Amino acid sequence: MVLVQPMVSETIEMQISKPDLHVETVSRLAQLVATASPGSRLPTERELCEQLGVGRSTLREAVRALAFIGAVEPRQGSGTFVGGDPEAVDRLIGLGLVLHRSKVEEIIEVRRALEVQVARLAAERHTAADAESLRAVMVEMKATTGDILAASKLDVEFHLRLAKASGNNVLHHLLNGMRVLLEAWTRRAIVNEGILNAIISEHDAILEAVFSRDVAEAERCMDFHQGNAAERLFRVMGPDGSTAEYISLLLGGR
Repeated sequence: MVLVQPMVSETIEMQISKPDLHVETVSRLAQLVATASPGSRLPTERELCEQLGVGRSTLREAVRALAFIGAVEPRQGSGTFVGGDPEAVDRLIGLGLVLHRSKVEEIIEVRRALEVQVARLAAERHTAADAESLRAVMVEMKATTGDILAASKLDVEFHLRLAKASGNNVLHHLLNGMRVLLEAWTRRAIVNEGILNAIISEHDAILEAVFSRDVAEAERCMDFHQGNAAERLFRVMGPDGSTAEYISLLLGGR
């Protein structure tokens, strides 16, 4: 018996104008992929070109971009299929933020609201395993000794582990979708050892409240931390910067 893969049949409503052709093509394809089931086959190359009003070379570049993050899987002779990598959903969130040219300030505002909720839920729900994981990442962060790249990654990792401790998978996915942007921004914000030490101190205060299951204090400490984080970032970047400049990071650049 021959198994036939389901095919994505939805059309993409508007053709793309010439400015920002590559970015818009990736954005439209990402929207299509996000609404489809893993394993579904995309329309043919010819059909997609007609729907989008773009040439084959532009479409192929967009497919390669989505394939890089695992959102689609081109199969020679069979077509292009929606990928099944669960982490591709998180990467699509980040790609969506970039392609829609969200302002830095907008991302920070949303992150602040999410992180305060994370802290509240983590104080209520964290397990012994969560506590061990959070203590471990802070030990690593305190040992970075001036390695800004390592510190920025561990800073974001701390928040992702805290999100996992919240017991809410959607919160974890949303924050993980911002991971690349947050790491890039944190690298800019940590301009000296004093700032790194301040971040570590703020993390420690959050954990003390979380481990004590003091919900109100956990919320307060996280809100304080996020307010400081925003100020540190705006000092080096400004609030009106666009996420569009970070597309190369989402697609594997540096």
